[in-house]
This record gives sequence, C-alpha cells and structure tokens, in this order.
Amino acid sequence: MSVEPSSTPGRPEEQDPDGLRSGAEHAASAAGIQHQAARIIDAVLADTAPEHDRARELLRQHMAAHPGRPELALMEHLTALKALSGLFVGTPDDAVPVQRDWASGE
Repeated sequence: MSVEPSSTPGRPEEQDPDGLRSGAEHAASAAGIQHQAARIIDAVLADTAPEHDRARELLRQHMAAHPGRPELALMEHLTALKALSGLFVGTPDDAVPVQRDWASGE
C-alpha cells in the first residue's frame, strides 16, 4: 500500500508568509484600491474641459453600472477608452475612424 503525501499544511514556520494574508489585510488593500479609484474618478469628473465631456459621461455610465465599486468602474472606463483610442484619432467628441490593416496590426 502506498502512502500519499499529506495535503494538510505543514508547521507554520514551514509555510510561505506571503501566502498567509489575513482576511483583514485583504479587505484593507481592497479598500485602499477603492479609495484610490474614487479619488481618480473625482479628479476626472472635476475637469471642466468641454473636449472631455464625452469621456466624463462614459465614466458616469460605468459608475452607474457598478455602484459602490469605483475600482471596477474605473477599470472598465479605462479599458473602453483604450479600445476607442485604437479605433479613432482625436478626442471622443471629434474622433474620426482610422483605417487599419488588422492582419498586420497596423
């Protein structure tokens, strides 16, 4: 009869301390990211430049889609802006389509 190695963790001194983050530490880092995202969103929305109106409106839509999750709203907003910037030249309000050769990536 063969004996399989135990799947239970070894003694605490043998465990990787980086892999032992407590739930409280995880929650604290998540709250920190949420706070940072909220501050970035506030700064973007405080901008009054008319050429950024469309971007601010898109950010408001992402915030509405993810209430209480500013980090997720900001991530989706930045992803959407990146996708738009790859397809258009100019700001979102005056953008014109770009001819791309999708096969070559240019």
